[in-house]
Formats: sequence, C-alpha cells, structure tokens
Amino acid sequence: MKNRQLDATLQSAGLGVSSFKDLATSLDVQMVSVPEAIAAKLGAPYIAAIVPAGTYQGQDKDVPMVAVVNFLVTHSKVSDETAYQMTKQLFENLPAMAAAHKAAEKIKLEDAVKSMPIPLHPGAERYYKEKGLL
Repeated sequence: MKNRQLDATLQSAGLGVSSFKDLATSLDVQMVSVPEAIAAKLGAPYIAAIVPAGTYQGQDKDVPMVAVVNFLVTHSKVSDETAYQMTKQLFENLPAMAAAHKAAEKIKLEDAVKSMPIPLHPGAERYYKEKGLL
C-alpha cells in the first residue's frame, strides 16, 4: 500500500500496531467497519471489537471491527506445573506486560476462558479453577 501497489489490506494485529501507524502517517487510510453481527455469525474465536477513535492518524471516529482473541497455546507434553506457572505468571504480571505493549492493558482474567476454541491444558485449567473462573 505504501508503494501504491495495493488498494486494500486485511490486518490482524494488536491496536496501535506500528506498521499500520506508519502507513497512516504516509497515506490517507480508511478503515472499513465490520458490523457486530458478522462477529456473532463467525463465532469463537472471533469477537466484536472497536478500534477507538485516534488510534491511527486521521481516524477521528470509533470503528467497529471483528477481532481474534489471542490464546497462549502449547502441546500436551508440557507438564501441568509448567502450564500452571505460565498461566499464573501471565495474569499476575499484567502491569509489566502493559508497560511493554499497550495492548496488554486489555487482557482481563475474567475474559480468559471465554470463546475458547480448543481444550484447556490441565495446568491452565487448575489456575482458572483456583481463580473461580471454572
């Protein structure tokens, strides 16, 4: 797009992604909104979301979007204790993650098991049970 070889692109990235910020400072870009009904029709792991006004240069209104929920995925041979500790450390260190990337501010423990497209690892399941989510 920046080289004017494409007229459109589909981005799957966290809010404020630098590649799109760079593009928006180089060209006039327009985000195409996606109605909430589309997210509902697609189902998990897709959700309705909003790109808040001002996220990118020239974007003066909120833009409805479809987003993909991020999941930490592993395989069954990872020990229960390792999966438990990874899950625990992730949620108990959210301020440090948010300091590294603003998108981490949106991570909420209460949303962790919503729209789960695959089974939980037993170690992660243990942590979520301890927190009263399961």
